[in-house]
Amino acid sequence: MLKKIFIISSVILFSQTALADTENGISPDSVNLLDRFDQIFERLGSPVSFDEDKTQLEFDGEFRYRLEYRDDFNFNDATFEDDAINLFRTRFGLSLKLGEYVKIYVQGQDSESFADQQAHKSTAFVNRLDLHQLYAEFQSPLEHIPLSVKVGRQELSYGDERFVGAFGWSNVARVFDAAKVVFTPIKWLQADAWFSQVVRINRSQADSAQHDDNFYGIYTALKPFKDHVLDTFLFIRHNLNNEITGEKPGELGQLKEYTIGNRFKGKKSLPGRPAGIFDYGVEWAIQFGSRAHDDIEAWAWHNEIGYTFDVLPWDPRIHFEYNHGSGDSDPRDGTFENFDNLFPTNHIYYGYMDFASLRNMNNIKIGTGVTPHKKIKFSMDYHWFFLDTNGSAWFNAGQSVIRPKTAGASTTLGQELDLLANWNLTKHLSFLIGYSHFHAGAFVRDSGSADDSNFFYGQLALKV
Repeated sequence: MLKKIFIISSVILFSQTALADTENGISPDSVNLLDRFDQIFERLGSPVSFDEDKTQLEFDGEFRYRLEYRDDFNFNDATFEDDAINLFRTRFGLSLKLGEYVKIYVQGQDSESFADQQAHKSTAFVNRLDLHQLYAEFQSPLEHIPLSVKVGRQELSYGDERFVGAFGWSNVARVFDAAKVVFTPIKWLQADAWFSQVVRINRSQADSAQHDDNFYGIYTALKPFKDHVLDTFLFIRHNLNNEITGEKPGELGQLKEYTIGNRFKGKKSLPGRPAGIFDYGVEWAIQFGSRAHDDIEAWAWHNEIGYTFDVLPWDPRIHFEYNHGSGDSDPRDGTFENFDNLFPTNHIYYGYMDFASLRNMNNIKIGTGVTPHKKIKFSMDYHWFFLDTNGSAWFNAGQSVIRPKTAGASTTLGQELDLLANWNLTKHLSFLIGYSHFHAGAFVRDSGSADDSNFFYGQLALKV
């Protein structure tokens, strides 16, 4: 109890301090110091030109430190599992532009984790100095052929990253070895097509792509109206590993999986008293194909609505979401129904404790946020989690099993409260602090120990 009080008090203290600085003013010396700080990093990030500006060299970098404290993430207070984790991520990038049509980019990354438990020193947290990105990008010199080609190690991020994203919250993040073509025939239409292989972290040697896991995609973004977008996508995942297990005993084979869907998102200013901005979004996906000779029949669904009272102080916003990822009710019938969440950035959507993904999951979310200053934002979200079926396991944000299926168990996982404060001190320096609490539900009690969990974190990020 004292631990919980300390964590919540820390969040409140930070909030009051940030507001006091904003409302009462920061001392002139502090402002001048921050201004000088920004000026230094602006110069560091300014391009250097050669050959009458035909060649440009530009540097970028990031240093990020995050403290995480995890309390009872195994839902068992009787065993010592609590851990304080110090995470450091450092990036250095160099961009070379050769004329108007060629760009070469290289980025190194070093990820370190200092913790008591070996689980928090795994490749999910640690990747000592390695190549993060290295690609060449070519723009068409012909106006009537408006396309670009990007080849090499790169990030892939589409839509809200619910299916394909860079997973920037992670200490190691995600990249692909890919070849991508971007076609923009008109300013409100972009179509991307690519072939890629996800890069896996290797502690003993240089990172390399997983060559038997091929990921293809076509993604179009249509923006004919202001503040609205309609995306259409096709993702193809072909895993050539013939050791993938099927539902029938002894059945092995490959994965041939197809995901099709749409994303629609927009916002609209509404008149009235009080006037405000109404925002909305829908995204759905259907999966089919085969997994070790079993048929794939899975689907996912997301919808959201929100309203911002932009005429009120602090621009308060309220929002509601429902998220669904199908589960497999009968793991022996030859039909695979667990939705494959692919390569997402789940952390920002289904609870900051990363206990859920779009896989055998129903998630109801309500939230609110305020912006007392253009550099400061506070938010609070509350989640209700339910399994789609107790015939399948409970999967976390990385689609790994938290608890296996339990016959006769409830489908109610629990609730999570997320509190978050963001403070952009300068253009290059930002700070965030957060606290989350997970209240274990009936399924957790039915399948084992069921103590509540807590998560506290603070992060400082410096970017050039």
